[in-house]
Amino acid sequence: MKKMSMFNRSLGVFCLVAGISACDDDKTVEVEVPVEVPVMVNPDHELLSDPFLQLPTDDSVNVVWFTNFEGSEHTLHYGDLSTSSVTTTQLTRMMEDASSQQLDKTYEALSYRPVYRHEATAKDLTQGVRVNYSISSKDSDGFEFASGIFTLAPAPAKDAPLMILLTSDLQSKKNVVANYQKVVETVGTPDAVLFAGDFVNVPDRASEWFDQAKDNAPGFFPAMQGHYQKYFPGFPYNGGEILQHAPLFGTIGNHEVMGRYAPDEEEYSLNGSFNDPHPQWYAEVAYEQVKAEVNPSDDAEIKSQWIADNSHNQQSFLDIFSFPDDGQGGEEYFSAVFGDVFIISMNVSRIWRSWSVSGDNKSKFVEGLSTLQDPSQWGFGEFIFERFDKDSEQYAWLASVMQTDAFKQAKYKVVMAHQGVFGLGDNTVPVLAQPVMQLVEAGSNGTETITELTFPLSADIWTNTVQPLLNNITEVRYQYPLAQDVWLNDIEPLLLENGVDLVHIGHSHLWNRAQVEDMHYLESSNVGNSYGAYYVDTTGVYTNDVRSRYADFWTDVNSDSPRWSIDNYPPNGDPQDRVMSFPSVFSPMSMENENYPNLPFVTSNTLSVFSIMDTGTGTVKSYVFDPTDLDSQVQLFDEFSIK
Repeated sequence: MKKMSMFNRSLGVFCLVAGISACDDDKTVEVEVPVEVPVMVNPDHELLSDPFLQLPTDDSVNVVWFTNFEGSEHTLHYGDLSTSSVTTTQLTRMMEDASSQQLDKTYEALSYRPVYRHEATAKDLTQGVRVNYSISSKDSDGFEFASGIFTLAPAPAKDAPLMILLTSDLQSKKNVVANYQKVVETVGTPDAVLFAGDFVNVPDRASEWFDQAKDNAPGFFPAMQGHYQKYFPGFPYNGGEILQHAPLFGTIGNHEVMGRYAPDEEEYSLNGSFNDPHPQWYAEVAYEQVKAEVNPSDDAEIKSQWIADNSHNQQSFLDIFSFPDDGQGGEEYFSAVFGDVFIISMNVSRIWRSWSVSGDNKSKFVEGLSTLQDPSQWGFGEFIFERFDKDSEQYAWLASVMQTDAFKQAKYKVVMAHQGVFGLGDNTVPVLAQPVMQLVEAGSNGTETITELTFPLSADIWTNTVQPLLNNITEVRYQYPLAQDVWLNDIEPLLLENGVDLVHIGHSHLWNRAQVEDMHYLESSNVGNSYGAYYVDTTGVYTNDVRSRYADFWTDVNSDSPRWSIDNYPPNGDPQDRVMSFPSVFSPMSMENENYPNLPFVTSNTLSVFSIMDTGTGTVKSYVFDPTDLDSQVQLFDEFSIK
């Protein structure tokens, strides 16, 4: 919504000074005659989002909104109060390029977009009491842009019954707009959102957050704020008005991470950068080789920025949201209390690469054969972005959080982690092991000499072990030993020991769940474009039982002389043999194929699923519907207790 402020409406009536002759003394006096002058709002200025809620405390909550102009006199109005204490920052990496998708707009080259973030705090709130709020911002012409009226509240008190949306992988997928609309229509506005990663596809692309629409590829805020039809008129769904009322707690997934940042290079693109991250440890090695040129003054800030620009970053994601910064990783992993729920958000993510082992390109398992002597072109397999093993800072933080009184006294303990910690999906294999790099040298008579090194590598190992071999290697392979699964070995025991109730994940775009002792795992990211569930159906009706569509990998592991052992890469099921739980009400897969038996998953490009944590009953409920049928009824298909 756009409107002129009262100040500018009054200036819309300009004063014209006119000379008028008085009749009695023939004198001329000047009077002001109001003349209405039409005033135009700058059509290039707009609010890029409705306001949304962050960082709730017992008596406050933060309100954030975005504009495409810096503006002034930004104001938050709530209840009978208002505040102009607003922090405004410009997002520095919001861009578009030729792959951007907006209606009636294209970009021939990389283009920066002006995006300004405004954040204010609503204070002196009362737990359990919602108040109306709105925001406004004035542009450089003095025009006021104002939001609609929404509601906010501080963090709820203990024992307050809550409905919390468990979701992930919005990622511009086709069913998300319908999904979030049906959430609101079915259970009302949630009290909070726990989002387990993959908010968009490419986090530096502004339109994916704010106004993407072409070819039914919705932006994040239009889908979760219920105004997608503004960007795609005539679309049958509008999304859900959720974030304006419910605080969001998120976790970093692989799609929150950008790769190497070099916008001055002619071939630089957003998709290209996203797919081109390097491990931080390798960037540190590369820095030592060029530091005399790029940082002759040995400035610590320049060094840090160079390493970030030449490895990977989640700058845009962290610039958009406000999360607690209670750990050494800042907002990259955090904990929070929301009513009866203690929330832990971990950074469990790694780069995704293809399964191919042909050597034509870099993949999970090999480097491209044409780049073997040039590590600057390598992909380094599916390396883990942020360590979480028992010797890492993140693990130490996690262990310390679980010793706090707030954690121990919480009724529900929930951990969010994005990537592949359990399940039937394609992306749970390889397991979350640090890549073991194999430098292969071919010998005579088909023999090989293999040098094995486990990531991360030190500068000394790279310089003294890897570099001397580069001229002789004939292949670079990556292994992910099943026995070295960091989640299974280090994290799962810690969570079980400390009584975690629920682990909420994403990444494979399906619904499935499992129980290990008293702890439940749930992936509920099936909102379209599912990547498959690999499961052996004893009836033989469901036949999708081999992971991945890349036949060359499975040909290799099943050959007489495999380069990868099938023991480390289970073709179906949970890779660590966790037993999948079956839906407690009915199997939604029967909606797709009436001949399917009861199956412990939902994988579909048609059906859409969402899950709600109900703290009043201590249950998690999952619902399904068919977005292609506008009359489709939302049905409860699974419910389980977490207490």
